[in-house]
Amino acid sequence: MRYLLASLLGLCLFSGCPSTGNGDRLFDITYEPIDFVVPAGQVSPQLFVVSRANMITRFIPTLDASAFTADDVDQVGGIRARVVSLSGEDFREIDRVELRVCPTSERQCSVADIMYSVDHQGRRQQVINLNPGLRNFRSLYLQDETVRMEVVFYPLGVTSQNIETRLEWTIGAIGGL
Repeated sequence: MRYLLASLLGLCLFSGCPSTGNGDRLFDITYEPIDFVVPAGQVSPQLFVVSRANMITRFIPTLDASAFTADDVDQVGGIRARVVSLSGEDFREIDRVELRVCPTSERQCSVADIMYSVDHQGRRQQVINLNPGLRNFRSLYLQDETVRMEVVFYPLGVTSQNIETRLEWTIGAIGGL
């Protein structure tokens, strides 16, 4: 059995294993920061939502300016995102944060539209780094020049302080998958 495993490992190493499927980053788009206030008095399970109903994606012009075509793009998704306290308060009263992106025709985005999220669970931090989701937003970004973007905050209980907040986020186009 050991001989068989060693032979398979050697064969894989010398003949070349298939790629990991991570692809190549073709280009990124960093959006202008958005400042807003998370107000005191938000009550769980009520959500606090900051929405941009017609946000220009800049995806098609960026694609056109690159050396790539729509056929080269296999995936569009989150690269990095964070919310930052501008007023010095921490986010200890926040349980979860999501950034959702959906078509402008929708009145609101749903949990199926999550591009980033993190279970913050009341940590005493002034910066919340969000984790990219698994959904591929390729078709949305290739067909629509504008999207609805929502930042959703889930309070732990009742928020007691106003937090001046900034959202910073970047998406990326991936090819070669």
